[in-house]
Amino acid sequence: MITRRTIIGAAATAVVASPIISVADTDPILAIIDRHRAALAELTAASIATDEVKASNEGREVAPDADARLEVAADADFELRELLASTAPTTMAGLAAAISWLMEYDEGCLPETSGRFLRTLAKSGFLNT
Repeated sequence: MITRRTIIGAAATAVVASPIISVADTDPILAIIDRHRAALAELTAASIATDEVKASNEGREVAPDADARLEVAADADFELRELLASTAPTTMAGLAAAISWLMEYDEGCLPETSGRFLRTLAKSGFLNT
């Protein structure tokens, strides 16, 4: 008789019997998500640093190198968005992380990048398309 207990026991056995491999070592999408998250944070910070109105309200001046910083940050964000949109996850953990990141990334934004990336996700092999 198959019960919930036998299914959970079999799953636990499978996990214990599996070789211990870091998911980050097996799915490149996880590192790309981390890099994109960091690039987006830098782009946001660089954008704020160039905001003259915000600087004035905060009693500071815009740094002379703020525009250059913003340009570098925008280029890095663009390159990582392209890499993200063209890299299909190779594990279920990667697929889950990618979907989660897209939902976070697109919050309050136009979903242009996620639409392209969702087409890439469909190619991951985990979905029957």
